Amino acid sequence: MKYFGVSNQNPMQIELLKKFVRQPLIINQLQFSITNTGMIDAGINVNMEIDPSIDRDGSILDYCRLHDITIQPWSPFQYGFFEGVFLDNPKFPELNQKIDELAAAYGVTNTAIAIAWILRHPAHMQPIIGTTNVQRVQDICRASDITLSRQEWYEIYRAAGNKLP
Repeated sequence: MKYFGVSNQNPMQIELLKKFVRQPLIINQLQFSITNTGMIDAGINVNMEIDPSIDRDGSILDYCRLHDITIQPWSPFQYGFFEGVFLDNPKFPELNQKIDELAAAYGVTNTAIAIAWILRHPAHMQPIIGTTNVQRVQDICRASDITLSRQEWYEIYRAAGNKLP
């Protein structure tokens, strides 16, 4: 049986697509990184009257988890839509300080920590790393050997400018 993946689809778009294709939908490629956390912000801030509590994507993260659709985050080092990378960027001093601190503690690069942060989420995401540079791929692969603690995960989340209720 062939499987089918989608890109940037919300739950209702996936349901509509499922009506017209026979293949199971098993992948959804979505923008997600330490600085693009909208997909998790609404869940963390549920029932709050603040901007991060607004569900802008139809609860796509929860939908994918309930329907066994693997999320493949694209641009895991990018901030904004196409502004650039957050790693080593002076616009993100607190975030880079925290990432560099953890990279030193784990003996890996900052890219490995950024990917380890995504991998730590219980949705078992599969990041699209967007590089063919052999050294960078090797550095990023080391993320699979790291399991950030919950405290470290939330420290990174907060260092990116996010607040916890």
